[in-house]
Amino acid sequence: MGLFVLQIVNGLVIGMLYGLAALGFSMIFKALGYMNFAHADTIMIGAILYYLLISSLHFPPFVAFFAALILTIGYGVLTEKLIFVRFRKTSPITFMLVAMSLSTVVKNVTLMLYGFLPHGLDINYTDAYFMIGDTKISLNNFVILGISLVILLVLQLFFTKTKFGLSIRMAQDDPDMASVMGVNVLSTRAATFGIAAGLGCVAGMLMGPLFSISTELGTQISLKSFIAAVIGGLGNFVGAVAGGLIVGVVESLGATYISSGYKDAIVYIVGIIVLGFFPYGIFRRVATKH
Repeated sequence: MGLFVLQIVNGLVIGMLYGLAALGFSMIFKALGYMNFAHADTIMIGAILYYLLISSLHFPPFVAFFAALILTIGYGVLTEKLIFVRFRKTSPITFMLVAMSLSTVVKNVTLMLYGFLPHGLDINYTDAYFMIGDTKISLNNFVILGISLVILLVLQLFFTKTKFGLSIRMAQDDPDMASVMGVNVLSTRAATFGIAAGLGCVAGMLMGPLFSISTELGTQISLKSFIAAVIGGLGNFVGAVAGGLIVGVVESLGATYISSGYKDAIVYIVGIIVLGFFPYGIFRRVATKH
């Protein structure tokens, strides 16, 4: 029983981080109708910045968290303003190629600056734990889960209670109507890229203590995050988080009760099965019935 509860908790934690990254994918897709595969780099950038600020510049973890977040949000806004804005009316294939090209450049520059060797980030938010039978369950996982939930709550309040947040939602739903009503659609798109980059950054920073930090971290996480976004229904924000939780729990239980060597394959197989019944994602399917 204790092992099962532990793996459920682990799955929810990792799944919430997949969900945060998937939410970034969904936000950009809803705003532009394109998939931004360069979003994976924000996960890597966030984790590496967090590591360097703590290990090299000796920032306290709390300060490093917000410093890395601000820098990564700035990176997201700049890439939209300098690069992606020029391709907003292009074909999806062209946009995808531009995103993949940018991702390759960013990864290679990071390799030159950071190196290819992975690094560990030993951070425990708390040493407290509780026991279920003979199984120790750390409260550190609940702290990570709590931080993720706070980020989602702040984002929800931003989109529902602030004028700019409402403008972003309006531009995502109907950019032509939003433009007629005086919304600066280009500014909202830049903000969308910045927020999506911030979500990727948070996912990367919280993943840092759980995985080795390397230039491949974004690739490892983003593929499962993309599956989570598709399972939940591309463009559906609640679905992105729910899809992440599904992927995380499936991965954790599959690794424990089937084989850790096949945990990735298990996630992909489950993804194929879900999409076989819900081709547009679980939440997109539900939405079309009403």
